[in-house]
Amino acid sequence: MKDYYKILQIHPEASLEVMNNAYRTLVRQYHPDLYHSHRRSPMNEKMQEINEAYSALSNPITRADYDRRYRQQAGNGATVGSAPAATAKDVLKRVILWGLGTYVVVKFLIAPFMASPLVKIIVLVAALFLMMRLYSKRKS
Repeated sequence: MKDYYKILQIHPEASLEVMNNAYRTLVRQYHPDLYHSHRRSPMNEKMQEINEAYSALSNPITRADYDRRYRQQAGNGATVGSAPAATAKDVLKRVILWGLGTYVVVKFLIAPFMASPLVKIIVLVAALFLMMRLYSKRKS
């Protein structure tokens, strides 16, 4: 039995609103149209799995049936778990590593090239272009 709660990364007691938000987030992350042909197939499979989980849990009748079987399987000692919750310690580690990585990249890779005003302008234009492209993809 597939663990739909783990697939959608939600707690079994999560509300419909939380589930809808998690589903939308996963669609934005795994939708096959966002990837090139070599990554499209695995993302298509992941998206089918997400859609299956969402369709089963978004309907109150099928969710009640799934929850009954879910609890029964958990009661039999089978391995069924909820989505892993990020602890404060994990979040702190990620923030520190991200900050350290950003510092290293800026200090040793970007700063030496930024001495010239022409390079500064080129980097600024490229960054603005990339941000506009990313923003326009998220909007549509």
